[in-house]
Amino acid sequence: MQRTLFLDADDTLWENNIYFERVVAAFLRKLQRRGVPTAIARQRLWDTEQRIIRRFGYGSHPFCRALAEVARQLACPDLTGWIYEQQKFLAHHPIELMPGVAQTLPALAECNRLILVTKGDPEEQLGKLHRAQLARYFTATEVVFEKNVATYRRLLRRHRAHAAHSWMIGNSPRSDINPAKAAGLNTVFIPYHTTWQHELEEISSNGGHTLVLDHFGQLADHFLDTRVLSPPATRRSPRSRSAHQESRA
Repeated sequence: MQRTLFLDADDTLWENNIYFERVVAAFLRKLQRRGVPTAIARQRLWDTEQRIIRRFGYGSHPFCRALAEVARQLACPDLTGWIYEQQKFLAHHPIELMPGVAQTLPALAECNRLILVTKGDPEEQLGKLHRAQLARYFTATEVVFEKNVATYRRLLRRHRAHAAHSWMIGNSPRSDINPAKAAGLNTVFIPYHTTWQHELEEISSNGGHTLVLDHFGQLADHFLDTRVLSPPATRRSPRSRSAHQESRA
């Protein structure tokens, strides 16, 4: 049976969170200059963004919607134009591939079925994929509202993939690793240096195997054999970490 690799996109294939971080930092500075304490603004943004995500999902539009709402709440409506400009940038930011992706992804595609699984606005996410010039390596692309156990079970059925011969690869314990494990998939966790706080949680010891790698290029050490091999012994991470654990860091 062919091995299927489901791959995350943002901060697994290309840089993404760093651009949101920069906007958050600039937003907080602007509010501070208007007399709003950074701690209050940061907490207000976090609470607002979490509420908006539940209704509108992920991506630059919900994020900037949260910025605009916080600016109004804190009596800074003059930031609306600036927020609009940030949204345009975030939706079309330059694509910087993560280390090892350009060299490793083509090789993986030769002996595995690759399926992209990403959250967010379909137009925005497909635009990134187009700018990254990686679409030709994937047999399918799935842009989903949320990554949970039901999502992964649905993907297995839709693509007729056997869970024991399938792997979810990504940087988010909350979205890429734990729900995929609960659905019976094996997983590969590639930590990102500034994973968004929303995506942080302990990696579950239950479910399928989890392989922890330092960077994308190390996938070549495990998935270039055309045979479907038994999963390697699980290498567990004591804790999913990030350099910053802030609003979008």
